[in-house]
Amino acid sequence: MRFIFVILSLCFLAKAQAQCPPPGDNILSSQEKVDAFVSNYSNCTSIEGNVEIIADLVGSGDIGAVAPPPITDITGLYFLETINGDLKISVQLDELNGFNNLINVNGDLEITSSNQLKTISGFNNLEQTRSLTIALNANLEIVNGFNNLSRIFKDLEIGNSPSIQAISGFNKLENLGGQLNISKNPKLLSIPSFNKVQRIVEDLNLTSNPNLNEVIGFEELITIGNDLNIESAKVIQGFGKLQTIERFFDIRGIGVQEIPSFNLLEDVGGAFRIQNTSIASFEGFNNLKRIGEKYFLEDWFIVSDNNVLNNVKGFGLLEKVEGFLQVQNNPMLSDCSWLCNLINNGEVTGALTIQDNIGDCINSIAVILICDLDFDNDGIANIIDEDDDNDGILDILEGNGLLDTDNDGYPDSLDLDSDGDECFDVLEAGFEDPDNDGILGSVPNDVNSRGLIINEATGYTEPSDIDANGIFDFQEATILSPGKNNILEICRNDLPRDLLTVLQGEPDPGGIWFPSLASGGNIFNPAIDKEGVYTYTHTDAICGDLSAEIQIEFISDLTPGIDTEVVICDGIEQLDLFNALKGNPSPGGFWSPALNSETSVFERNIDTNTEYTYTIVDRNCGTLQSKISITNLLKPNSGESSIHQICEFSDEKNLFELLDGEPDKGGVWSPSLPNNIFDPKIHASGVYTYTVDRGPCGTSSSTVNIELIKNNELENVHINVKDFSSRNNSIEVFVPSTRGYEYSLDGMEYQTENIFNNVHGGAQTVYIRGLDGCEFFTEEVFVKTYPTFFSPNNDGKNDVWRLENFPDVKYNIYIFNRFGVLLKHIKSNREFWDGTYKGKNAISSNYWFKLVLETGEVLNGNFSLLRK
Repeated sequence: MRFIFVILSLCFLAKAQAQCPPPGDNILSSQEKVDAFVSNYSNCTSIEGNVEIIADLVGSGDIGAVAPPPITDITGLYFLETINGDLKISVQLDELNGFNNLINVNGDLEITSSNQLKTISGFNNLEQTRSLTIALNANLEIVNGFNNLSRIFKDLEIGNSPSIQAISGFNKLENLGGQLNISKNPKLLSIPSFNKVQRIVEDLNLTSNPNLNEVIGFEELITIGNDLNIESAKVIQGFGKLQTIERFFDIRGIGVQEIPSFNLLEDVGGAFRIQNTSIASFEGFNNLKRIGEKYFLEDWFIVSDNNVLNNVKGFGLLEKVEGFLQVQNNPMLSDCSWLCNLINNGEVTGALTIQDNIGDCINSIAVILICDLDFDNDGIANIIDEDDDNDGILDILEGNGLLDTDNDGYPDSLDLDSDGDECFDVLEAGFEDPDNDGILGSVPNDVNSRGLIINEATGYTEPSDIDANGIFDFQEATILSPGKNNILEICRNDLPRDLLTVLQGEPDPGGIWFPSLASGGNIFNPAIDKEGVYTYTHTDAICGDLSAEIQIEFISDLTPGIDTEVVICDGIEQLDLFNALKGNPSPGGFWSPALNSETSVFERNIDTNTEYTYTIVDRNCGTLQSKISITNLLKPNSGESSIHQICEFSDEKNLFELLDGEPDKGGVWSPSLPNNIFDPKIHASGVYTYTVDRGPCGTSSSTVNIELIKNNELENVHINVKDFSSRNNSIEVFVPSTRGYEYSLDGMEYQTENIFNNVHGGAQTVYIRGLDGCEFFTEEVFVKTYPTFFSPNNDGKNDVWRLENFPDVKYNIYIFNRFGVLLKHIKSNREFWDGTYKGKNAISSNYWFKLVLETGEVLNGNFSLLRK
């Protein structure tokens, strides 16, 4: 039993020691973390995730923070064999080793920003990695190792290291899925030969290494998928099997003294350039046939500015340069016969510029004459041929080889389009060319001993000069020009471009684009229009259709879509913003600000922003972005209907302000009024409807019913007079209308209150008028009063008591003391009481009276008798 326990214990221990870190990022930012990683996982040979060995930094804003101990030893990581993620190293060590057992890095291997690092070694068992980057290491001097590395799925980059002197290793590297880039290393003297590499999918860049002595090798290299760029390497040898360069062949730099023959190279898809070198002589390129056919307008052939170049041989099969050709500023080059096969049997689609050389290579005409003794191949040598190009125009009228109207390198006598307007000279001269090949008449072309085409009805007469300005039409560009072909590489996030500005030459406006652009004119909008070839055409009565093309290529297939506005109505709680974007956006981007769902789903009750940006980071075009603007719409609110009476004299009224509630702005009125203003002076009564349309969110309507009030006298006014009071006599006015009115008793001072208090007795006139100036009313009323005291002392003031401010009607007054004794009977306002009873003075006291009108109405009151 004990034996079994020991075995189980050992198994458990082995399992514990083989524990590996969980998938994810393993960031070793200090020596302590490195040691802990070694201690915990030293029996784990395969890491599922990234390993980053990057020392932490303490920023100036981290008050009180202490920098962690530096990483001084990573040799304990020897146990690692496979990293199924990235390996990123940025440490301050003199030598980088400790990875001798590492076989696979299935992510990117980066050694960067290690400023103390001088030597990289210890990767001699590494067989493959996705990419390898060694850059920005200020003191790195030596890179060696990597002797078993056979495959890099993407890029190999070694650069931006000012102290690096030598790179060795890479003896088994066969497959490179991206670019090989060794650049910006000012002290670099040598690089490996890379003699196992057969194919480089993208660029081979060896640039900005001014002290590089030699580039020797690449003996198995067959194809370069993009550019060959070598700059300033003193000796370049090898490349014996290289057959294809998809885009640029570019060797430049004053330090270059020797280049190989490239004798198996057949095709350069873009441009070819040997420029500003110290090469004295080169030969080869004898299988090179075509240059520039794959890259529209990135297509040229340049051999220029080579100060000691005196001998060139080769190019025996070169048959086409799709673009311009320049051989210039080579002050010791006197022989350009190596161009003869191209000039005699091939084609240069652009300008031919040969100048600033010497001898027979001094200019284009000299080379053409040396290469082709019978330019038009009619059996008559140029020296005695009076029409060297068989266009029906005598050479003497075309300048006899001394005139080059369009400066394209071909003299007019050897140029079928002397003014470069894309219309053949034979047509502009007024002659016939039924097969439109630029040569007089139709094939077969029979010539006489002078080299003139015979058996044709036209030709060899004075060429046309329609405007009679003394210049032949074939030497004057009067035809509307469509410009010259060009290529436009554009990103989908670029601004729209006017294609007339992209065409080369000087295109005239007014032509037609095919296919047509979304703008209907010349503007190409990369967010809307498609890539492809766009043809710009002018039609001429003599020359027919003249066209130029622009090949438009999107640098990237990625697109963020186009800016979009969306409306979310009440009741819609979620919206997938990605699906809402217009323009077929590419997946894989991210939203900012981030959505709470952590997806592209917008949740109305949680996400509060009204604008979100969708971003895709593109390798070639940078940051591609589109925006989606969100409008959250409630149900449309047109307010509440209202009824208004408006005086014919009132000021103008804004109908919107007459709506009740809180209506939304931006609606429309029906019938419409100028600026929605109702003018009572010109507009009639009626119902005006206000409608708010929220599109997908519905509509809402309310009305303003306007009654136009004329300035008429009010009817059915009721006036209530409360009088015959000892304290307060009042007049209250009732107008049967909801309109606003103001009131007055003198016709001058008005009030909005319809009650007048403490009104004086007697006749009063009540005035009414509308607040807005419309409607009026006037009526006289009588306010009855009586004296509230009298003082019969014969002083001439208040000596008797009688009714005042009372209508002139018949009445009887009965005066009583507080015991109900009748003291006085007064008939009408002609009589009074003097304050005596039965000949004696009544005492000071309160007295009561009863007033009986002839109508039977009875009024009561009391007053005081005062004696001093």
